[in-house]
Amino acid sequence: MFKDILLINAFQLDDVDDQAAQLPHWDQEYQQLGCGKFSGSLAYVDLQEFTLIRETSNKALHETVMPPAELMVVGMSMSCENSPTFNGKVFDQNSLLMVDGQRSHDIRTEGHLDLIGISVNRDYFFSRVHEQDASIASDSINSTVTQLQAHLAATLRQYFIYVSQILQGSNAALGGILTPRMLASSMMSHIALAVSLSNPGKYADTVPRSQQRRADIVQKAIKYMREHASEEIGILDVCAATYVSRRTLQYCFEERLNISPLQYLKTLRLNLARRELKLLLESQVVRERENTIANVAANCGFNHASRFASDYKRLFGELPSKITY
Repeated sequence: MFKDILLINAFQLDDVDDQAAQLPHWDQEYQQLGCGKFSGSLAYVDLQEFTLIRETSNKALHETVMPPAELMVVGMSMSCENSPTFNGKVFDQNSLLMVDGQRSHDIRTEGHLDLIGISVNRDYFFSRVHEQDASIASDSINSTVTQLQAHLAATLRQYFIYVSQILQGSNAALGGILTPRMLASSMMSHIALAVSLSNPGKYADTVPRSQQRRADIVQKAIKYMREHASEEIGILDVCAATYVSRRTLQYCFEERLNISPLQYLKTLRLNLARRELKLLLESQVVRERENTIANVAANCGFNHASRFASDYKRLFGELPSKITY
């Protein structure tokens, strides 16, 4: 029976970096954008054929996510509020997420998030679906988010929950009948059917060139912000580094991440400061705590320690002196 042979990995987390680090071999970085104390959870069940994943979080985040190169990920939202965006596309309860590990993906959450999905070897997935369904699925991966018909979305979501219950032993009797391979085959058939019945031609286009350009601008701007966070840079410096006007930069950030570049720079610096403080504490090199906090603030571009402490508390719900490991 499944419940006797499977290990359920489950974590309750109060730090975005800890949450981002839980999936083995995934390249992820989370920036907390919403104010207040973070709370999240991650659970996954690893089978040879696929991995079932469920993740929750309670604050607005910017997630940069890249699964392992050989994987594709299919997921749905369990929550009907605060729809996130994936690669700039709104992801609601009638949406199906399909991405792979061939490129990095931007996720912008707006608050409470509850996602459930599977990661599966891309070649294995495409070997188990019909040729026409494989073509449709490939188009959906290029598009990132596919809108399903409402009744199909509801059915597929219930199937995800049903599989989750089987793997967690809630349906132990049925779990004793199914093999992991049978369950994987059923999952992929349900996914392919839902996509193929939802007007797939409407979603067959790849990422538009203009949209990809805006994504590249945001990515380059964030890279520049991170590399120069300790310097007195402003938005005009970011514009010069990305070769765009201030208006273009503003538009790209608002479209992609629903935040201004100036706001993002500030929250990026605060997230970097939190990471640096944690590293110092973990390495046990702290002697004079307050002096260390002031140094970290300066290294992350904050010239006024008191203002840094105020901004830090507003974002993370605690003073920098309260951080523990």
